[in-house]
Amino acid sequence: MAQIGVIYLCRSAEGERPVRRFVDSYRAHPAGLDHDLHVIFKGFCSEDSRAAAQALFGELPVHAIELEDRGYDIGSYVAAARLVANPRLIFFNTFTELLADDWLKKFDDALSLAGVGLVGATGSWQSSRSLYVAGLRSALHSVRHPLDYLSRLRAGPLPIDGGRAAPSIGTAGEVIRADARQMCRRFFTVLYRLLRFDHYVVNHARYPNPHIRTNAFMIERDRFLALRASSFRTKFGVYKFESGRQSLTQQILAQNLRPVVVDRNGRVYDVADWQSSSTYCSNQQANLIAADNRTRDYAEGSQQLRARLQAHAWEHPASWIGEHRPPVQR
Repeated sequence: MAQIGVIYLCRSAEGERPVRRFVDSYRAHPAGLDHDLHVIFKGFCSEDSRAAAQALFGELPVHAIELEDRGYDIGSYVAAARLVANPRLIFFNTFTELLADDWLKKFDDALSLAGVGLVGATGSWQSSRSLYVAGLRSALHSVRHPLDYLSRLRAGPLPIDGGRAAPSIGTAGEVIRADARQMCRRFFTVLYRLLRFDHYVVNHARYPNPHIRTNAFMIERDRFLALRASSFRTKFGVYKFESGRQSLTQQILAQNLRPVVVDRNGRVYDVADWQSSSTYCSNQQANLIAADNRTRDYAEGSQQLRARLQAHAWEHPASWIGEHRPPVQR
């Protein structure tokens, strides 16, 4: 048994493409340290489909773990951690792509530093509570400035909205109907967030809310299994564990340990330096050591989308609306 266990989540519902990307990157970038590769085959309904998924790993020495498709990623990580015996574990979701050689050694070196209890490829200062605050601010801003709201709606998605913009071409009637539909969707999105203050406010601290993102993170196995966690039956439970008042990161801090980010060059960053690390939603993520679907959204997104994601990760929610959107760092 190796000292380090690499746990990769291979979820059936995501298809083969992201798994192939992980496997290709795993082969292309040497880990730099001996380890056991554990693969969680999650949600495969037949032996044939699971065998086909395992075949994607080819000759790689895989320790298979089979789980049902429930509990989201974190629930699967916890279940897998109980089944393996490696003293140190690093967790990757289905969409992970390794970007640097000696990636495992860099994580391990960082976790071995004095006082470090958690190492991630990415961290953020975002709080889910900010969505509530920004939704309220946006609603009040729209009431006071309806024409400004309509012009921004036609121009593109609002900073806290992931929907598509209303079309800017067509007959006058088509444009009016599209505007009305978009405004209704926006209204009910904001209303829902305001009504669910228990999830967005009660369980989450205000900005800044530093937390290591729960993909591509390394921790001691015993420490991970000793963490307090609520149910992972809903997304809200997952959000609480990642960025809530009693999140993974907050529990590490409560033990007087440091949560740090490590980059592709092996440099280590404390909380105050996460934004300047160029690993998540800033400076083109030039130092990122392991990509995923969220970092890809930023890397491949439009300038407007990158500005929005950067604001969510690093700025006070007051800057998310109106004319106060932060510029994209280049």
